Parts: sequence; C-alpha cells; structure tokens
Amino acid sequence: MNRHSRTLAAACGLWLSLSGCRCGKPEQAVGAPAAAFVADKPALLATLAAEAERVFTFAERGGAVAWAEPEGGSYRVVQNGRAGKPYAAVEQVVLSLDGRRCAYAARVDATWRVVADGVEGKGYSEVQRPVFSPDGAHLVYQARDGEAWRLIIDAASSEPSRTPFQGAEFSADSRRIAFIADADERGFGRLVVSDLAFKAPLVVDGKASGLVVNAERTRGAVASASGGAGLAEVVTFGFVQPAEPRRGPKFEAVSQLAFGPDGRTLAYLGERGGQSFMVLDGKEEVLPPGQYFGPPAIRPDGKAVGIFLLEGEAVRLHQAFLPGGAGQVAPAGGEGLTYSSGGASAYSTNRDEKYYIVVDGKEGPAFDRVVSPRFSPDGRFVVYRARLAGKRFVVVSDLAGKTVRQHPSYEQVFPVQFTADGRAVAYGVKDGLRLRWVVEPL
Repeated sequence: MNRHSRTLAAACGLWLSLSGCRCGKPEQAVGAPAAAFVADKPALLATLAAEAERVFTFAERGGAVAWAEPEGGSYRVVQNGRAGKPYAAVEQVVLSLDGRRCAYAARVDATWRVVADGVEGKGYSEVQRPVFSPDGAHLVYQARDGEAWRLIIDAASSEPSRTPFQGAEFSADSRRIAFIADADERGFGRLVVSDLAFKAPLVVDGKASGLVVNAERTRGAVASASGGAGLAEVVTFGFVQPAEPRRGPKFEAVSQLAFGPDGRTLAYLGERGGQSFMVLDGKEEVLPPGQYFGPPAIRPDGKAVGIFLLEGEAVRLHQAFLPGGAGQVAPAGGEGLTYSSGGASAYSTNRDEKYYIVVDGKEGPAFDRVVSPRFSPDGRFVVYRARLAGKRFVVVSDLAGKTVRQHPSYEQVFPVQFTADGRAVAYGVKDGLRLRWVVEPL
C-alpha cells in the first residue's frame, strides 16, 4: 500500500448512502446548553506515585483528569487523585464536560456494570459507550442482555434492539436523544428521537444510517434508504420538531456528511450516473475524477467547501463552489482541514516523513508530527499540536504559517481549547508525574 492509499484508508469513513437537504424556515432553537466556558486558570489536577503506562482522560473544559490505576491484579479509577473501588477490569473511562462527573465500565464477577460517580449500575453481558449529556446531568450507554441491546439513560431503558445502537446523541438542552436501532447488515435501521425516559420515542426514518449532529446539537442528519429502488437521500431533522424531517434529492450514494459552522449548512459527496458531485445545501457541483477523502469542511460564510482529492499520485485540496475550482497541492494528503471566519484554510500534511501546517497554501516549519489545527476566534492565528525529538507542545502560527509562539514542551499534550475571551488556549498535559491543566496566551 503506498503512502496515498494509507492516507485514504485512515481518513475515509464508511461510504454512506446519503444526500443533501433543502433549506427551509429557520429551526427553532433548543434550550440553551450548559455553560461552555473553558477553565481559564492553570491547575495541578493530580500527581502520580510512579511512572507506568496509563491512558489519561481530561475533561474537555478543564477541571479534572481520570485514569485506570493498576493495583496488583485489579484496577481503580482515579479522578483528580481520588481512587475508587477496585475492579477486576476497567474500560471506557469518561468525564462530563466540566469534569465534575466520572463514569466507566467495570467487570463485577461475570457481568459488566457502568459505574457513575462511584455507584454501580445493573449488571449486563456487555456495556459500551458511556457518554454524559451536555449539562452533565445524564449518562447514556448501551448494554447487551443475552442477545438484546438496550440504551440505558440514568434509570430508564429503551426498547430492545437486535443489534448494537448506532450513535446516541443528546440535544443541546439535554432533554432528548437521537439514535439508530435494529441496524441491518448494511448498517441501516430505525432513526429514533426520544425523551430521556423513552416514554414518547418517535421513529423519524425507517432505513437510516450514519447519524451526525451539528456542533450546537440542535439538528441531525442521516443517510436514508427509504426511497427504495437502490436510491438514497439525506434526512435532516431538528430536535425540537423531529416529526417534520426534510428529505434531500435522490442519489445512488453519498458520503462524507458534514454540518457547517452555522449549524444548518450541510455538505456531502454524491454519486449519480458514474459522476461525483459536491452538494452544499442542495447546490451541486460536478467534481473532477479521483478519490475524495475528508470529511469536507464548509467555510463559515457557507460559500465554499474544501475536501482532499487524490488524482493518480497527486493530492490536492479541492475547494468546491469557488471560481476556478482548482485547489492547493498537498504533498501527501491532508488532515484536519478547517477554515477561519475570514475564509482562510489550514490543514496538516507531510513530506519525506516530516509534518507541517499549511495555511492558505503557505507551509509552516517541519515537525515529526502535526495534528488538529484550529483558528483562533478572531481568525488571526492557527493553533496546533506538534511533536519534535520526543517533545510535545502547542504551536501558535500566523496566517503565513510562521511560528508566533511555541509553548513549553511536555511528555503528553491533550486537545486544545480556547478560553472564553479568545486570548488564551487551555489544555491538559502530563508533566513528569504531574497532571496539569495549563493556560497559555496566544
């Protein structure tokens, strides 16, 4: 497998039978989500007793870190230095966004249980994917009892599904949840939007796959095979009025479904009559032949969509719906494509085993690895994580790819967040035996 094929294999998701949506009247907003402020004060969260191989989970907004600590033949989950009960096995440690709550799967005798804030749930043959709601008040996971699967939310249980559930996505106000049940061998099942007690579940579509929700958690979309005759369409829905879904035009297949920053704009790849299309809110652009990998990134102004294209041995960034169409050359594929509010693009790529950032076609310095570029809220800087000679650190770049600031290096650096005022970045680090939340100016 050549380097381009490896890039495609890593970057491409499941090919879905999808299509785009048609715009309609504005969706009513779901109740406000929990406060999204990121902790803007540095903090020492925990100190390790000794070095060992562990997987650390930092709360997205700061304030907590958790991990499974080996102890003889058992494991204890430690949250901010406080150890829980020992178990024979522990998996899937998760924290609420604000770090106040912790949950994980633990083996108790012959069963698996989800332990939330130290309290053991019911025993099952298998438990998977614990996730806290945006406000942290609720916990969902799926559990297998015999051959049947159920979604468990707090003390409530869904109707059984013959196969594992696809997705379990909370709404912004943490009052509703969307999921796909009874998926067949192709991955198509019933799209359901329900209250958290499962008292009034609504089947939105009978043959859905690939559930995604926007960043605001007000809208969702799926691939639908309900149209029959080997055709597919996208079904979009709002969490407030899920009984009024919108269906897009018919395609033979589409992939790479993605919402834009505005939460309403939707883009994807479509295939019809042997021709590939980029679709943006119902508008179609014929794409050059080649293999596309993404997902696509929609510019904040909604006027263009970027996606990487492999043509023979050449990889480039194709920007659909822009005059001229042809995009920048990316030496060996691209990762983490993103746009600023002003329309500048950024992504990471590699050449000769070195990685670097590309900002509007301008290359930054070379590192051993570069991941997760993000524009600052004011659009003036690009922030990304990098590794060089075994050291990991955060880099701040200008819009020409030039390094403005390189933050201190650590053994491990976790995903970067922006503080509420947009003037600093905050992230978790492993610094020797210390686990810290650090805050650094842009």
